[in-house]
Amino acid sequence: MSIEEFKLLKRIIAIAVFLSCFYMVWPFIDVLAFSCAFAYMTKPIYDRLLPYLGKSLSALVCLLLFTIPTVILMLVVLKEILLYVQTIDTNAITNNILILLNYFGINRTSVGEFNQLLVQAWEFIKPSIKSMINQISLLPHIVIKIVMIFFTTYYFLKDGYKLKDAILYHVPEEYQYKTKIFLEYLNESYKNLFIGNAFTSLIIGIIAGIGYYLIGVPNALFLAILTGLFALLPIVGGWTVYIPLTIYYIISEDYIKALEIFIFGAVFLSTLPDFVIRPFVVKKEADLHPVLILIAFLIGPLTLGIKGFALGPMIVGALNAIFATKIKRKVEI
Repeated sequence: MSIEEFKLLKRIIAIAVFLSCFYMVWPFIDVLAFSCAFAYMTKPIYDRLLPYLGKSLSALVCLLLFTIPTVILMLVVLKEILLYVQTIDTNAITNNILILLNYFGINRTSVGEFNQLLVQAWEFIKPSIKSMINQISLLPHIVIKIVMIFFTTYYFLKDGYKLKDAILYHVPEEYQYKTKIFLEYLNESYKNLFIGNAFTSLIIGIIAGIGYYLIGVPNALFLAILTGLFALLPIVGGWTVYIPLTIYYIISEDYIKALEIFIFGAVFLSTLPDFVIRPFVVKKEADLHPVLILIAFLIGPLTLGIKGFALGPMIVGALNAIFATKIKRKVEI
């Protein structure tokens, strides 16, 4: 066998191994995405603990205090909410809302248009909800993925800094500078996207607590914490708390409080976070256009299901890093 034939065979084997690894890992790409997201969101806490506890213990504390409780709470409550939402009788809700609107003297034409809009919105959202339920219902598979997320998040926190050197080691020397710039921009994009999202959820939790307290909702602090946690998942968000509350008060015939909760939630816990607060916070940190941020945190989950909550920001962050690297290279030239 000649040297050229040996080199060709070596390349074929390398490509085959790479494709085999990719095929094997692809079904668990959401595990890597969520692990990356949780690692970035807990990175500020990890950095604070690192000088005192060391790498291993700092990563473990972040995992025990933030990642594990957040994942378990979200999955349990999210499944219950999705199952509940799927069984909602939109006609019954519409009739209750019509009673409320009639109470305030709103004319029938506006009511009919509102009813049609409500039905269309539900039909649009329902396929995404069913997709998420199907993913959550695969319990044994989900348990394996959750355990993998915990372990992978731990090692991303503990040894994540080694990834850059490991990647650069396999890059040809003439491409190392450009790859290094890309990895730096990628790290900044991911860090700012996910930390920005976590900071946004904190703001939403505070706003929710103030609003629920002023409206007079019982257990305002608990509901605020729950709202802040759900705000980490933009599509799920605050509506998973204020919509059930609204329905409860409509059924209780406390229409004033129901209307107050619905208006407060729709404006301050849904519209404001997804279209103002999150784009502003993330844009300030990551210098991303608000449209890209909406694509990352809204369209990603709608298109990809549950995995889109993490994959959406990662894809958009990678796109931003590619363009930032290209612009930097042009400026240098």
